[in-house]
Amino acid sequence: MTSSICELMKIKGPERKEIIEAIILLKRKKKPLFSKVADILFAPRRSRAAVNVSKISKFSKPKSVVVVPGKVLGDGAIEHAVDVVALDFAGSAKKKIEAAGGKCRDFKWLVEKGTKDVVLLK
Repeated sequence: MTSSICELMKIKGPERKEIIEAIILLKRKKKPLFSKVADILFAPRRSRAAVNVSKISKFSKPKSVVVVPGKVLGDGAIEHAVDVVALDFAGSAKKKIEAAGGKCRDFKWLVEKGTKDVVLLK
């Protein structure tokens, strides 16, 4: 895994270690959704998503998985439990998701879970 990180660092791209590891992990699975998320994470930071909790509530069903290739912000409310996978979570967003019975997850969990019932928001 270290050689892959070194190869990725030679190319101009993300500098945060957790982003690089997420990209490598997603690319290794060779699934279309994972490749798309990895490509978004590799793009410049200004093109990554910033999604409010209200948007997650609007576009998800209870017990689904929502993938945000960026940051989850705390504006709005959520009424149902969802698992949210993202790079970063605002403190208020994390509290609202967990109060509704959902969980804040990382990309490693997403790869282990698979792509069933996944919503990509950007």
